[in-house]
This record gives sequence, structure tokens and C-alpha cells, in this order.
Amino acid sequence: MVQDMIIAILMAGGRGTRLKANIEKPLLKFQNIALIDHVIQTLFSSKYIDEIIVAVSPNTPQTKKYLLDRYSTDFNCNFHEINRFDEKGYNKILHLLNTSGLGYLEDLSYILRTLEKYSNKDVLLFINSDMPLISLNIIDCAIESYLNNDKEALSLMVPVDIFKQNNIRYSIVFDDLVPSGLNILISKDKIQNEEILIISKLELAFNINTYDDLNFLNKYMKKLK
Repeated sequence: MVQDMIIAILMAGGRGTRLKANIEKPLLKFQNIALIDHVIQTLFSSKYIDEIIVAVSPNTPQTKKYLLDRYSTDFNCNFHEINRFDEKGYNKILHLLNTSGLGYLEDLSYILRTLEKYSNKDVLLFINSDMPLISLNIIDCAIESYLNNDKEALSLMVPVDIFKQNNIRYSIVFDDLVPSGLNILISKDKIQNEEILIISKLELAFNINTYDDLNFLNKYMKKLK
């Protein structure tokens, strides 16, 4: 498939209603690091990703301020005219995009419409900010799988048995598969023909939606040690 750029879209504008806390979910700490920082650093390490956009919303003003204070940020999304790189050739800028925060699908459609104005051939890797164990190998494996097939979209799924065997809660299941929170689309706001990539990795089962989820993950990590 011919594409222009590979852009990671980090979704950080949800309401986080299940958390029931004053702190916004992307800023929850795991191993003394904010959840969103775990994902950002993994994305920065990928050899495939050209740019990173963090989608924020009125639901996550603390997250937006945190990113503005911590990282080099801008609101430019026209990467085909402007690119910025550090002295080693790696892009270290986070591009912020304000969304409505009304819902995942609404924000997804808005992002696709916005980026389609610049190119309808960009590859967009959508990932949630609540996946602290996401690894570089998984990110690059998903991108490589996408580039090696001719479909416009890819959805990364996890077998439900991974959740059951480790007593991890899950909310949605399709044909014994649970969505991982990582999807790849072409930059077109339309229904896209989708490839399913199944990866049986425990780290994909840890989406942090509540303090119970975070406590469970901390206990699991202690057992590994």
C-alpha cells in the first residue's frame, strides 16, 4: 500500500468515567510514571513513526497542561509542509489536537476529517493512553503487518483466554477476541476494509480504567519480580 507518513494518534481526551477520581486517567502513575508517558516514550522509539499527535479535549485540561509543560509541543498538523527534528534526526515534538471529547467514535471521525485535508494516504496508528505495558515490538509488529497487507485498516485483538487465565476483567468481546486499544487506519473519514491481527501478549490485556485495574497491575508486576 502506498502511503505518505505514519502518524501515531494518542487518544487522551476521554471522560474516564469509571476512574471516579480527581486526577485524569492519562496522568495516573504506574511505577512513578504517568500512564501517558509510558506510551509516548514507546512511540518515540519506533523506527516507523514519523509524527505523534496527542488528541486532548475539554475532558482532559490537566493532561493538556501537563504535556505543554513537559514536552515540546505545537498544534500544527500539516506535517507535509513542516517537519521538525532534533540533532539526531528524531522528531521529539508532540503535536496536540483539540477534539470535542464527546466520545471515541466522534473524536476518531473528527481526527480523520482533519488529517484527510492534508493527505488521504497517511497511515494513522490510533492507541489509547491507558496501555502502560505496550512494547516497541508490538507497535512495530502491528505496523509491519499493516504495511504488508492491502487493506486500509488493521485492528489488533487479544484472545479472551489471556484475560480469563489471568483473571483480568474485559468489557467487550467479539468471537473470543478482545479489542486491544490499538488500531491502524488510512487518513480517510469513511468505513474501511479491516484486517484482524491477533497477538497473544499479556501486556495487551492491561488497559487501566480504574484504580482496581492499576492495583491489579502493580500486584502482577511484583509477582514477576
